[in-house]
Amino acid sequence: MRRRRLTMIAVICLVAGLTSLFGYRYISADRTTDRVAYMPAETDQVLANPYMGFVVDAKYDDAKQPFRLAHANLTWRELEPDKGKYAFDAIEKKFNFRLWKERGVKLVMRVVLDYPRETSHMDIPDWLYKEIGKSGEWYDTDYGKGFSPDYNSPVLIENHERLIRALSERYNNDPQIAFVQLGSIGHWGEWHTRNDDEVRIPFPKERISDQYAGHYVRYFTTNKHLMMRRPHEIALKNGMGLFNDAFGKRESTVDGFLRWYTEGYTSWLTGEKEPAMPDFWTKAPSGGEFASEKKYMGDSSIEETLRQARLTHVSMMGPNAPAREKPGGPLQSNIDRFLKTIGYRFVIAKASHEKEAKAGDRLNVTISLVNRGVAPFYFSWPFELSLADSNGVIVAKTTSEADIRQWLPGERQVSDKLPIPSGLKPGEYTVNAAILDPETGKPGVDFAIDGRRADGRYALGTVTIIPGK
Repeated sequence: MRRRRLTMIAVICLVAGLTSLFGYRYISADRTTDRVAYMPAETDQVLANPYMGFVVDAKYDDAKQPFRLAHANLTWRELEPDKGKYAFDAIEKKFNFRLWKERGVKLVMRVVLDYPRETSHMDIPDWLYKEIGKSGEWYDTDYGKGFSPDYNSPVLIENHERLIRALSERYNNDPQIAFVQLGSIGHWGEWHTRNDDEVRIPFPKERISDQYAGHYVRYFTTNKHLMMRRPHEIALKNGMGLFNDAFGKRESTVDGFLRWYTEGYTSWLTGEKEPAMPDFWTKAPSGGEFASEKKYMGDSSIEETLRQARLTHVSMMGPNAPAREKPGGPLQSNIDRFLKTIGYRFVIAKASHEKEAKAGDRLNVTISLVNRGVAPFYFSWPFELSLADSNGVIVAKTTSEADIRQWLPGERQVSDKLPIPSGLKPGEYTVNAAILDPETGKPGVDFAIDGRRADGRYALGTVTIIPGK
């Protein structure tokens, strides 16, 4: 008797091990309710999903790691070399818009008026320099040389609104543009200027900076998620995201960025108090780039890097990021851990429905879903349930009322009714789930489970369809 019991335990353990190893689904039936539940095996792979992960420099096609976002820094000088004449075609060629569209890569856009470089230069057009009376600060510092325009200039503000309006007319309805970062002010468009004992470059008060931010709100906010470098009242009021361009550096991320948006802060540049935005990431993205491309992916740093990702609910990181690292190199395991942590990571833990259903009726489907990531999905993409016949052909489908933007980190249930066509032949059908890309009408997001079909839908189990009345 004891030997038989030990044998049964061994068999159960073997089956469990094979299930885990080969990704078989566990199926259970509830005799009291005539329902059946399917529990897909969870996968551990990196998912190259939209609107998250590494962000590459859109100018270069040299990334080796998976990515779905590219970053474009647009200087005013390049955008409008002659007043009223916008070089959109040249800009789109420089930043490989066509290439990224073909590959399903979305763009993060930032307008820059001042980008420090090794040589003295201007990032605003010559015509604008003359119109503002050459007002501003030429600088030569340890982090670069350049020209910081006088942001208080009414002429600069007026022309800036015209520029942002033109950008909006070109890109506000373009789905290839994923996010718009509010640059425009400060070095690198990061909303700060050099202001210490050695160098003091003027930075505008909020009544001025709000005018620049207001141009983005006026022309972009209806269709695009806007992102600011730090919390501001206008960012809080308009539900903006935030970006941290010093990620990985503890004093900048935990003692700076995190504290700014959880507690509020007093600007060291203007002396003005700015509000906390503790829940901004639930509605709009948290992003940025690494303070050093590779330093924070090493074995001695990775745990702190992951901690910062969880604390600040990061969805995307780059273009200063290790996206060009050769696959399989010494940083690969840490890169994989990072990419599996940030953004969203949807797992269907269980799907249940009736074992049998009549043609012409509805199948009551309940899905237990877990978001193992640190952030939600920020777009209103439809969640679809469908039935496939024995040949894999979709014979019925419905769009759930579920709003996937509400799938914050943690667990939740999605319940919906899948209509069954009245003329559907009796037999066994597979229940599938998918998140659809509105641009294509096809599945566009991978789940971290097995069962992915060739069309991107996920097979969850089967139901027997019997003749209707």
